[in-house]
Amino acid sequence: MANPSRDTALHALPGLRPLPLLGGRPHLVRFLRDPLTTVRALHHEYGDVAVLCAEKPAMVCLFGGQNNRQVLTDAKLFVNYSKSLVETAPDSPLTRLTTSLPSLNGEMHKRRRRLMMPAFSKGRVEAYRDQMVEVTERYLARRPSGQIVDIASEMTELTMCIALQCLFGLDVSNEAEDLGRLGLQFLEGLTSLGVMALPFEIPGLPYRRFMQRCAQLEARISALIQRKRSSGEETQDLLSILLRTHDEDGGALTDAELLSESTGLFIAGHDTTANTLSWTLFLLSQHPEIYAALVDQLTSVLGGEAPTVEQLSQLPLLDAVIKESMRLLPAAPLLFLRNSSEKAKLDGCTLPPDTTVILSPIISHHAPEIFPEPRRFRPDRWSTLRPSPYDYLPFGAGPRTCIGASFAALELRIALAILLQRRRFTLSPDAVVSHHMRSILMGPRKGLRMVWTRQDGHFARPGGVRGTIHDLVDLS
Repeated sequence: MANPSRDTALHALPGLRPLPLLGGRPHLVRFLRDPLTTVRALHHEYGDVAVLCAEKPAMVCLFGGQNNRQVLTDAKLFVNYSKSLVETAPDSPLTRLTTSLPSLNGEMHKRRRRLMMPAFSKGRVEAYRDQMVEVTERYLARRPSGQIVDIASEMTELTMCIALQCLFGLDVSNEAEDLGRLGLQFLEGLTSLGVMALPFEIPGLPYRRFMQRCAQLEARISALIQRKRSSGEETQDLLSILLRTHDEDGGALTDAELLSESTGLFIAGHDTTANTLSWTLFLLSQHPEIYAALVDQLTSVLGGEAPTVEQLSQLPLLDAVIKESMRLLPAAPLLFLRNSSEKAKLDGCTLPPDTTVILSPIISHHAPEIFPEPRRFRPDRWSTLRPSPYDYLPFGAGPRTCIGASFAALELRIALAILLQRRRFTLSPDAVVSHHMRSILMGPRKGLRMVWTRQDGHFARPGGVRGTIHDLVDLS
């Protein structure tokens, strides 16, 4: 007898097939355990359309710029997947923390984005330049050079301090480590197999620990919001602007909305930027000629000072290095899931209603027809290359493009310009460089050991690199 939960339309498409007795569950477990390796293998084996699971919940991977365009531009046909992978009550801390802009659809999404956009206008974002500079300079002053450090951890702390200053207007660097730990545990719990497999509030289970972390994170973010409310000052940090913003009908963000959006901006914003800074420093350490040329350009234009917003346009190599780093090792290799609201006809296939779609920027970024020698770090390609926003999408694309993209772009350029003029970064001989996914984000597994010394202009030829980074990057 045919399985009524199985869709015959999906079985006409290339991809994985249900296993005897087990169905498609093992494929889902494989995906959740190692999503990046899974989607890369599916693309290699089946091309631009690959079924991950043909049973409920039906899941299909779509690759390439054309598929990205069709899915990301049609927000009615492909709605954002709003169901949590972790079972929880509607009034739980997890639900309150995750009911943010990326999880919303339709009019709710339009209203929320409309209320938040004033905080991310060009003028507002550029006004954060001075705070970004101040936090970065202060951070470096507290860090002696000549040490082996975990650059991934250091960049996480730096970007957390910037986020707390610019988002909440608070100099709470002493709180950054604890908040960062809670944030990383929150991200890991969202796609933890242990959490999803046994969703019970029983002592000793991962689910219970995760719910406790959610409650702790909610309390910490709520306290920061309350501190901002009670200050009574009309400052220009993001939270103050969001507190004052009203739409044309007089509507404003509720306290619950402020909690979820503040959490989303803080966690996702600092983690993606920290990963990009870490990967960029690693890539530069492996390409001394590019590293030296970039430091020369920074020094000649800036003379050791932090760049103004206007000076950033005079630093084309800085721009190219960051773009190439985000292409080669994007902090978000996978986009948030989309779900087809009805039958969807795409180029070369038809998807039934309620099919979950997975898109992958890293597959698009490594397409050789768009990016020759896609596994090599070649910032020079950006002097002539102008890919479409659906072939190169480090911040997503379409009407749901990351609302904080301009903020992150400015932060990356300001922080990197200061770091590279003050410090020289060299990979530690004992470093193992491997990639690791937390939720949809990719960073270095178990950190990234580097030696940072005073910038002296000596860029030695790197030695061999150990780790799984060679799966994604050609360093030869």
